[in-house]
Amino acid sequence: MVEPRGGGRWTLVACLVVVVVHVVVLTTLAARAGDGPHRAPVLVAAPAVVAQALAHEASTLPGDPFEADWTADPLAADRAVRDGEAVAAVLVDLPATHDVVLVNGGADPALNQAVVDRITAIEEARDRTVEVRELTRPGTSGAETAIRTYVLLCGLLGFGFVLAVSMVRGPVASSATAGVRRLLSLAAVSLVGAGVLQLVPAVRLPGDLLPVAAVGAGYAFTLGAITLAVEALAGLVGLAIVAATYFVLATPLLTGTSQYLLPPPWPTVTPFLMTGATQQALAGLTYLGPGLVLRPALELAAIALVAVLALWWARLVSRGAGSRGRGVPERHWRLRVVGAVVPLAAALALVVAVVPTDAEAGRPVPSIASETSCIGAPAPARDVDELNQQLAALQESPAFRGADVGADAQLQDGRFLLVFGDTVRSSTFDGPPSVRNSMLLWDTGCISVVLPPSRGALIPDRPDGVGYWPMSTSVAHRLGYDLVLVSAQRVATTGEGSFDFANLGPALALFVVPVDGTPQLLGVTELGPDDADPARPEWGAAMTIGDDGWLHVYGTARPTASDALGFAMRVARVPVDSALDLSSWQYWDGSTWQSDPDFAVDVIPARGGVSQTLSVFHDGNRWYAVSKLDGDLGDQLVFWTSPGPTGPFTPTDPVATIPSDPETGAVTYMPLAHPDLLPVPGTMVVSYSRNNTDFSKVKADPSIYLPTLIRVPLPQ
Repeated sequence: MVEPRGGGRWTLVACLVVVVVHVVVLTTLAARAGDGPHRAPVLVAAPAVVAQALAHEASTLPGDPFEADWTADPLAADRAVRDGEAVAAVLVDLPATHDVVLVNGGADPALNQAVVDRITAIEEARDRTVEVRELTRPGTSGAETAIRTYVLLCGLLGFGFVLAVSMVRGPVASSATAGVRRLLSLAAVSLVGAGVLQLVPAVRLPGDLLPVAAVGAGYAFTLGAITLAVEALAGLVGLAIVAATYFVLATPLLTGTSQYLLPPPWPTVTPFLMTGATQQALAGLTYLGPGLVLRPALELAAIALVAVLALWWARLVSRGAGSRGRGVPERHWRLRVVGAVVPLAAALALVVAVVPTDAEAGRPVPSIASETSCIGAPAPARDVDELNQQLAALQESPAFRGADVGADAQLQDGRFLLVFGDTVRSSTFDGPPSVRNSMLLWDTGCISVVLPPSRGALIPDRPDGVGYWPMSTSVAHRLGYDLVLVSAQRVATTGEGSFDFANLGPALALFVVPVDGTPQLLGVTELGPDDADPARPEWGAAMTIGDDGWLHVYGTARPTASDALGFAMRVARVPVDSALDLSSWQYWDGSTWQSDPDFAVDVIPARGGVSQTLSVFHDGNRWYAVSKLDGDLGDQLVFWTSPGPTGPFTPTDPVATIPSDPETGAVTYMPLAHPDLLPVPGTMVVSYSRNNTDFSKVKADPSIYLPTLIRVPLPQ
């Protein structure tokens, strides 16, 4: 047997590299393993707009426990779990507070438990409970654990055969014929060994003998062929390299742990590695769908082919180089083989003993479930004067001293939901003294303030302090619950004054409100990047659902370098259940609906235009926009009428005057329509916000900072 001079030195270097690699891997695993799932694929099944919001939330959780997707079809979620496309699926029951979590009973029990624990913690934070259902094919419970054992034994079979041959015959075959015999012997041992393992009851996998044994034999042969090839190129150093590489790349297998319970990069790279591919193929043959078998089987075949070609190339290289160097006694070679393999085995035993294989229980997640607190119990209002009195009386509550906006939505149970902008609280309130937004529930005999556990803004500020000012609402009634969309402006504070802010763009907040239940925020979607340019359309300045079921979203913008006082208005539409998916939006270009927002045209021009926030609604086939003429600096309340949602919108004569007072600093702005509030044919209830440019006056007398309701004639 022949080995190059200095082989002992290089062998020692290789073993030192192996030790260093093992220490790094062990340190990483000990630091992160056991702390819950990492990028585990899960599926959320719910109405599209809800599922999309919840999947986005799950995908952005700290620590990246989930890689979430969504579907509106519960049967698709069931299939995804059965076929292994998702580790778990959450079937959301919106009318109730109880959801179902589907897991595959054949999957890794520790992974299933870790995922369920984390989902349960998230659900409890929303004041919801879960029921776990295992989808298990007969005889496949816990199959993934058995697959790991089977693959490990097949790997030992292939590597062990090469190790034995190397100790007896040396690392390199003496001739091409001997090399072919080694490969054929490896193939025979792999096939027979994999078949025998499948016949042994203790390690037998569910599934047919021949396909399972074929995959196991393919893995054993491939690992052995790789070892032979690298040995042929690098001798004992190659054996150490293969062992070290296998130790690192097969970490999930060797530690008996799902890749989703190990830190990155294992969740991402494992399916593309040889061991991961083998496990996936066997999973497809045993407890998942057969569609998972082809890709990993082709991957194994490709790797085996590369290994055989490498052996052939090594033979050509050695033939060209001849036999150089001094012989090394066979006993020395064997000692070096033992010296290289024993430290690897010891390191493997250490990892198996030290690395946690069970994930710790899901950590409690801070509650985000909103609660209501009754702050007023008025009799049903008969007119707008009584409504104004009831609104003013709310200022006795510490939670609601003053606010603007007041956009409303009527729920199917008869209650009204109202959202407000910058809300002032009293000094005795057990929370922030002011918040960017708030919500009231107006019911017969009780007006409730809706508060999150933080007692802060119901739509919470971003971590950088940017908050959300409500603009408009739209409600879609569903069986047992309502979906409420609230459009909002993203605002950043730029100074100490009441009007020192920058508008950075729109956002949509999604709430679900069970019948007679409390509104719960499901998520916030920002529509585009931060941009303070007023020429950028503020989509969501008004929203309404047409009789055709489309959500019509209006955007306002002031052209660059324009001297117009008002804002221009454009229109888009989107199915309600796709409202959070901007790719589903369509924009009116003057003649048709199309997908490019840059081609949206003004349906109301900026000159003689509207306020930045307004209302659009329809009464039968007639559509109305209501706002101040020439924006909030004007004082005339005007309707624009149209035969449809896309215009042409024609302004009417003013129906009311709502002036501001520059001398006292009193300002009026943001007229909003309330079609469902105390309806009277031929009229409309409209609110407008009151404020003062001197915030000290507002703090001293919050009564000057409230919406005021008026009734105006509705143009016919």
